[in-house]
Amino acid sequence: MLVFGHRGACGYLPENTMESFELAFSQGADAIEFDVVITKDHKAVILHDNDLSHTTNIDDKNFLSAKVEDLNLEDIAQLRVNERYPESRVESASYSGKFQIPTLAQVLANPKFDGKHLIIEVKHGKHFQQLGLDIVAEVASELQKSNWQQRGIQITLECFEFGILRELKRVIGPDCKYVFLSAPDMLPVGKAQLDHELLAEIAENFDGVSVAISMLFQGDVVGMAKDLGLKVFAYTARIETAEGEVGTWFERLIDSGIDGLFADQPDVLLKVVGDKS
Repeated sequence: MLVFGHRGACGYLPENTMESFELAFSQGADAIEFDVVITKDHKAVILHDNDLSHTTNIDDKNFLSAKVEDLNLEDIAQLRVNERYPESRVESASYSGKFQIPTLAQVLANPKFDGKHLIIEVKHGKHFQQLGLDIVAEVASELQKSNWQQRGIQITLECFEFGILRELKRVIGPDCKYVFLSAPDMLPVGKAQLDHELLAEIAENFDGVSVAISMLFQGDVVGMAKDLGLKVFAYTARIETAEGEVGTWFERLIDSGIDGLFADQPDVLLKVVGDKS
């Protein structure tokens, strides 16, 4: 089973920073995952939320808005990333205010990522499009400029929005992999879990499905998805939310048969994977 650094190694350093990404790879992660949003001046930047008050020091600034879609890249460059969970992640919180928000262009240009696997989650696509901000076109443009294929980089694109992910595939093409994200509160009306019908529609369009951990043990989701030819990933393994002893919990997740698991502490998960193999 593959281990993916969730927003880097965000159990140790503030999420979605270049430093967190590099740490995850140094710990042995098979890939890193990060989130992309878009600024008012159409620049793709690495943030999970479009509201910057949760993970940056924007409250210390005099900006009229805390929304990324209301700010230009020069505004974003003035900010620094804060730890999302300062009370439970004290070590990471000690780095709050020190790291910049990277752009997608900067991440793709990092020579340390040559030959690596990057998993890009496109966030809030419909919301941005309604504001006239074409995040699909911007992601496609940055990928094209990066020469990622010649540098041996593997790209996977993820999204919770079916239509946006399908648009990404149409615009960017078949050289990337496409994984549909699913959560219990985002299923179609009347659906309590991913059934064969939904999985078949995902399989017709994409290469994989990534599910919340709570969905792993609802029926035979993993088996049905694999029978349809889908790769199956799950999110998120983290020490703080382990159900019981950490190692035993991680073993249960591994034994579910998934192909990859996102982790906030990739080194801990990698050790459990290694002990089982």
